[in-house]
Amino acid sequence: MESTRVIEPVRASMVAAVDLPATGVVEVRNPARVDEVVGTYPKIGVDAVDAIVEVAEQAQPAWAALSPQERFDAIAKAVESVEVTGIDELLTRENGKILAEAQRELQYMSFPVKFLAPHVEWLTEGEDLGDSGMHHSTIYRDPFGVVGIIAPWNNPIGTSMLAVAPALLGGNAVVVHFPATAPLSALAVYRQMAAALPAGLLSVISSPDTAVAQAVVEHPRIRKVHFTGSTTVGSLIAIEAAPTLAATTLELGGNDAGIVLDDALDDPAIYPKLVRAAFGVEGQACVALKRLYVPAARVAEVVEGLGAVLKDVVAGDGMDPASTMGPVHTAAARERVQGLVESARAGGAEVHEFGTMAADPEQGHFLLPTVVSNIAQDADLVQEEQFGPTLPVIGYETVDEAVAYANDSEYGLGGSVWSNDIPRASAIARRLEAGMTWINAHSGAGIDGRVPWGGVKRSGVGRGGANRGGLEAFTEPHAVIWPSGQRP
Repeated sequence: MESTRVIEPVRASMVAAVDLPATGVVEVRNPARVDEVVGTYPKIGVDAVDAIVEVAEQAQPAWAALSPQERFDAIAKAVESVEVTGIDELLTRENGKILAEAQRELQYMSFPVKFLAPHVEWLTEGEDLGDSGMHHSTIYRDPFGVVGIIAPWNNPIGTSMLAVAPALLGGNAVVVHFPATAPLSALAVYRQMAAALPAGLLSVISSPDTAVAQAVVEHPRIRKVHFTGSTTVGSLIAIEAAPTLAATTLELGGNDAGIVLDDALDDPAIYPKLVRAAFGVEGQACVALKRLYVPAARVAEVVEGLGAVLKDVVAGDGMDPASTMGPVHTAAARERVQGLVESARAGGAEVHEFGTMAADPEQGHFLLPTVVSNIAQDADLVQEEQFGPTLPVIGYETVDEAVAYANDSEYGLGGSVWSNDIPRASAIARRLEAGMTWINAHSGAGIDGRVPWGGVKRSGVGRGGANRGGLEAFTEPHAVIWPSGQRP
């Protein structure tokens, strides 16, 4: 691909049913070509949040008055109305992921509709607890009113839709804030969705000024805040939301461990699966495989097996069809990953780089996929969430030791166990401290949209997803209680 291409920058606007005064424009740059401006959008201040919440409050009661089925039908129609042509390229250029990954993310837009459909009746009828002999009670679900969603940059459309859809189906008006570094594709998608819904019901904003996102979290008339992002920022969100007593769901970071049992290594097909789990979207996923525990006597064999797959990786511009891995999102992210790897090397670990660098690292935030072996359990690369294309491989002597190592983390989002003995793997999975544990899969290949999404320990508070768990998160229980025998 030629390095001198010229592409006209996108000029985006906010998604709101009210005019938002701007104080300038914000540039969005390409992580693969930092001198390329992908697009611009208006720079807004905290006053915009008040204006958006006001129109959201006006739109919400009529929306909540519709039946759940009517709301579901409107949401499904709004999703179907989105024309995605060109948005995949926009997502690649502002985010860094390769084009195939961007296209896959856009396909996720229909998943929330699919997985929410079975719960419309439950939302309509409520949960009948039956007659106790003294009372007959039913628990219904009521909307919060206006909810705020703070979305991530790494999977902006796919992840946000898993919150936006259940929030709307629950009868709420929604205000979404996207990170300043990659909001353009989300603005393009949600502008179309908002146009297909009642005016003011769905608003989407972005700003490099953290005070704007903070204003969403702290707003006294936003009764629910849903955040997806780092544990550090999630802790701040919890503090900021506390004065208004807004309900919060925090979907936070992870340092997912995978335990490979000896028998699983008999089949070389495991290696492409492990590579996809660890290095997909450049390793920049909360549920990426970030620590791999294998029998100590077979560490070298595992490194060789991973390397046989990773040698074919081509790190380059995501718009180049030859690229199989894009850059990490920011210069700071690259420096952090490099620092963790070099710290491990200085501690005696063996660092194995694979693949071909097909781009200029001076022009983009590129890294080659890296496997690190002979590394201690207490190394920073093992204990911290690296969020990049590197994987430490740690040997264990016994399964009990592997489980102890896997649980030796402040995080507890996802985990995996790999074995041909499913009963044995399942028993080990139950011992892991995680919100989600997969057998012979990890991350995208293992995700089941029906189950509640979230983690334990510092990986989050509450559960979400486009399922019953998500609907419960975006609604409040309302018990209606009759004297025994008198339920209408």
